[in-house]
Amino acid sequence: MFIRVSLLLVAALLITGCTHANRALDDNHIPRQARALNNTRAALAAAEKPDADGCFVGLALSGGGSRSAVFSAACMFELQRLGLLERVDYISSVSGGSLPAAYYCVSGEEWNPADVERRMSHAFATDVILQFTLPWNFITVLATNWDRSDLLAGSFRKTLFTRGGRELTYADLRNDRPRLLINATDLQSGEPFIFCDENFDKLNSDLSSYPLSYAVAASAAVPVLMNHVTLRDYSTTFKQYRHLIDGGVNDNLGIAALVETYAAQMSAASAAGEPTPYPNGAVFIVVDARTRFDARLSDKGDMGMIQTLQMGAGLTSTALVNRASSATLAELIVRHSRDTEEAQTLREKIAQLETHGHVELHDRHDRPIRVVHLALSHLQDLKDLPFRSFHQSVNSIATYFNIAPSEAHNLIKAAQLLVEQKYEPQLLRLRHELQ
Repeated sequence: MFIRVSLLLVAALLITGCTHANRALDDNHIPRQARALNNTRAALAAAEKPDADGCFVGLALSGGGSRSAVFSAACMFELQRLGLLERVDYISSVSGGSLPAAYYCVSGEEWNPADVERRMSHAFATDVILQFTLPWNFITVLATNWDRSDLLAGSFRKTLFTRGGRELTYADLRNDRPRLLINATDLQSGEPFIFCDENFDKLNSDLSSYPLSYAVAASAAVPVLMNHVTLRDYSTTFKQYRHLIDGGVNDNLGIAALVETYAAQMSAASAAGEPTPYPNGAVFIVVDARTRFDARLSDKGDMGMIQTLQMGAGLTSTALVNRASSATLAELIVRHSRDTEEAQTLREKIAQLETHGHVELHDRHDRPIRVVHLALSHLQDLKDLPFRSFHQSVNSIATYFNIAPSEAHNLIKAAQLLVEQKYEPQLLRLRHELQ
C-alpha cells in the first residue's frame, strides 16, 4: 500500500505543471500588433477625461503585513473624513497595503470602519497554517505545485474578495474608485511588476478575469516564507512563465509606481503635442506603516540559536526596508526638483519631509509637487497619547499576517491621533487646493 501511494505521488509530481491563475487574452498565432488589449481600471495610461482639479493625486500604501493593512485602512478613513480619499486618482500598494487598496476599489457599502477593521484584522497566517495541516491539502502541496501562496490567496479570497459566492476579479474594479496598481517583483529579472493592463498586454493575458486575491498574494509573497506566484506568458507558443514575489523587494512604500506613472503621462502628452493632463502638478500621499525594530531583549541574559536567528533576521530586514524606503523618498525629492536646485536645498527638503511629514517642490516645468508622508513612526512625536507605553506597544507590532484585536485597535487609534495632531492642517490645505 505504501509503495502504491508513493508511486502515485511521484506520478503526480511528474505530470503536474506550473500552477497559474491567469488566462490567455488572444490567440498567440495572431501578430502582436493585431491582438486585443486589456481595458480594466488597473491601467498606467491617463484617464479618458482630464481631472476637474487638474492634479494627479496618488495614494501609496506601504508593506508591513496586517499592521500595514489595518493602519492603511484607518488612514484611508481619515482621508475620507477630510474629503481627500475621493480625490485620489491612483492607489499604489505593496504587500499588506494591497489588502485595503484592492478592497476599497471593489467595495460599496462594505467599505465602512467596522466591516473593514474586522476583515483587515483576520488571522490570514493562521488560515494558511490550518489549511496546510489538513491531510488532503498537505498531500496536494507535496504532490503538486499548489503551495502556500495558493493557500494565502484562498484566505484573501474568502475574507475579502468574494461577493454572493463569486470570486472577485479585475473586472469588478469600480469606475468610481481610483485606478489600482498592485506591486510585485519579477523573480527572474528583479524588476518591479505591476498588475496592470500594460503588463498583461505583454503577456497576452486577460487581466479582467484574474483574481484579485492572487494579485494581493503575489504582492505579499515574502521570499522563503511564501512561495512565488506564477503567471503564464501567453505571448508565445512555447510554455513560459513569470514568477512573482513581494513588491517590497523593490519599493516597500509603493510610491515609485505613482511617480513613474505621473512622469510617463506628462511626457507622453508633451511628445504628442497635447495639453498637459495635470496642469496643477501632483499630490503624493504616502501611508507608511514602518516601525523601528524592537526585539525586547533587555530582560534576557542569553538566547538560544533559533531566537538569535529570528531576532537577527527581524533586525536585518527592518533595517534594510527602512533604509531603502528612506532612499526612495529622497529620490522622489531629487527627481521632482528644478535642475538649478543646490545640494543644500535638496538636503533641507529631505530633512523637512522626514521631520514634518510634508514638503512642497516644483518640478522642471515649475508645476507644484506636494508630498505628504503619513508615517506610523511619527507617533513618537505626539504628546497626547492614550497611555504611557502606547508608542512602544504600537512599535512592537510584528510584520505578520496575524494581528491581535488590541493591536488592531491601537493602530486605528494611532492613525486617528497622527492625522488629528500632526497632519490635518496640511491635508485640509490640500483639499482646499483640489476643489
